[in-house]
Amino acid sequence: MRRLRNQTTGLPVWWVEVLMLAVLYYSYTGTRSFADASAADAIRLGHDLLRLETWLHIDIELSLNRWVQSVPVVAVLCCYYYGTLHFVVTPSLLIWTHRRNIGNYSQIRWTLVVTTLISLLGFFLFPTAPPRLLPGEPFTDTMAHFEAWGWWTGTASAAPQGLEGITNQFAALPSLHCAWALWCGFLLFRYGRRRITRVLGLLYPAATVFVVMSTANHYLLDAAAGWAVLGFSAGLVALVLARRRASRTAASSESSAASSADSGTSAKGSDGTTQVDGAVLSDGTATSKGTATSKGMATSGAAAVSGEGSDAGSEASIAKQPDGAPVR
Repeated sequence: MRRLRNQTTGLPVWWVEVLMLAVLYYSYTGTRSFADASAADAIRLGHDLLRLETWLHIDIELSLNRWVQSVPVVAVLCCYYYGTLHFVVTPSLLIWTHRRNIGNYSQIRWTLVVTTLISLLGFFLFPTAPPRLLPGEPFTDTMAHFEAWGWWTGTASAAPQGLEGITNQFAALPSLHCAWALWCGFLLFRYGRRRITRVLGLLYPAATVFVVMSTANHYLLDAAAGWAVLGFSAGLVALVLARRRASRTAASSESSAASSADSGTSAKGSDGTTQVDGAVLSDGTATSKGTATSKGMATSGAAAVSGEGSDAGSEASIAKQPDGAPVR
């Protein structure tokens, strides 16, 4: 297990984190068979989303799609953006935050994990056809149209040639592209040390929303749902971790209180004396400074207090000289 964690920071090594992320992402292929069996429902839900956007006057996907198709250079750039950055930027930033040993790295990592898990659940429960797969709608599948310009297949969006069979074509709601992009943008803006890094943190999520809609891979509501899932996940993770920290703090306080109580409790010494909060008792004699004589007299600096019940404010003790004459 030591090989899986950094001995200095206690964090898992970076490749363990990336492997976990890859497993989470590609586990969505497990929803493919269910989505294929519900193709009719997925198409119906896609049409419902488009009608809802039309009713809300936010149906901008077709306009973006047509404009991108009219500018081939921009269209090809969008295809490369969609098929590359999503799979490169996210794990790279995960490694970046890990290596910089950011204090709340655990919260950052778990926010991404929970977001991905909720998105996978959404793909399973609500299979949704993207705009490019809606029959009767005038959308152009940009990735398929410019297939010859890249490595992606013409039948499964960003999937590489030969791997289209393992992708879920109806995983549109929520948009994992947009959720991950907003997560990346926040990290760049929050922890970037240069102005250009923080600017990129603002631009990256917005550019991702533009690309996924202009290539007809997502609806605007998909992007909004992806961002909502990220926000919910961030709040949930923050709440859970805060409660864990509070529990640990309470346990630590109780332990400190118990330790203090134990230190204030009388403890018998090996010589038969008893010490209470620094005071030593011997034969019924108490000292205010914790020093005692073996004859039962206690001293406090220059003052002596008798252990036989005499008051400190009464007459001073009288000592006799060897000849028996009392001296005050």
